[in-house]
Amino acid sequence: MGKNKGFGIIKNRVTKEGDYIRRKTYICKHGKKYTSNSNKNINTKKISCPWHLNASCSKENNPNSSVFINKVVDEHNHELNIKAIAFREGKRFSNKMLEDIQFLTNHCKMAATAQKRYLEAKYPIHLLYSKDLYAAIQKFHSTAKSLSNDAAKMSN
Repeated sequence: MGKNKGFGIIKNRVTKEGDYIRRKTYICKHGKKYTSNSNKNINTKKISCPWHLNASCSKENNPNSSVFINKVVDEHNHELNIKAIAFREGKRFSNKMLEDIQFLTNHCKMAATAQKRYLEAKYPIHLLYSKDLYAAIQKFHSTAKSLSNDAAKMSN
């Protein structure tokens, strides 16, 4: 709906029962209204956009755990910023780049700065932002928990 038209969507509210998500509300990234505690004049992207979607997964009479859309308000009070969407799509890492990042992180133990230089040389037309690279590297870092499992202990 909104995302198909290029509008940014975020999760707003989630209701869980144990490990199961029962209800979820999605809103436009411009939804809600920001109230400042400061006297400074600030800009915000929160402009009370009315777009939202309510989804639920009922426990009763729902053997397949189907998700139902309960309500959709499919209207925005702002224009679509095409440049922002093109920017977001243009900075996304390709699958080949993610494979390189995983290899450089796990096998070469290469630091982020060195990885950025390598990727900039290998993919000169792709925009690389440090924040995005750090997030991708973090996905591939082995955690202390994964290093303490039985398979890791056997390899020592």
